[in-house]
Amino acid sequence: MDKRFEIIRFKPFEDKRGSLKKIAMKSCIGMDIEEVYVLYSNKGAVRGNHYHKETVEYFTVLKGTASFSLKDLETGCSETVKLSSGDNIIIKVPANVVHAFKNEEDEPMVMLAVSSREYKVDDTDTYPMVIM
Repeated sequence: MDKRFEIIRFKPFEDKRGSLKKIAMKSCIGMDIEEVYVLYSNKGAVRGNHYHKETVEYFTVLKGTASFSLKDLETGCSETVKLSSGDNIIIKVPANVVHAFKNEEDEPMVMLAVSSREYKVDDTDTYPMVIM
């Protein structure tokens, strides 16, 4: 069974000043970006537990650690991965993939999200489904 969601590894640019992590390059994501947001999650907080019929999203952890669960509704493939800020990983979540994540650490977890669709209260393209 093929999974349509992707775990993308990237190599940051590093020098004596620190590092630079490019996570939203058109050559990598190949889509128009309508929204970028930062999520702050406290210990034990679960976010997501939904899927989108049209929206594609990308996530990366900026600080802390998250357990990230995915379930592809088209192929049935599912996976849970633990991500931390030092992993240099981007998760691509295409349409019809349920996704959820949880901060299991004591410190707040910070995640960056890039979306192909702007969130609108009257047209959310968000369909609840609990997987975590």
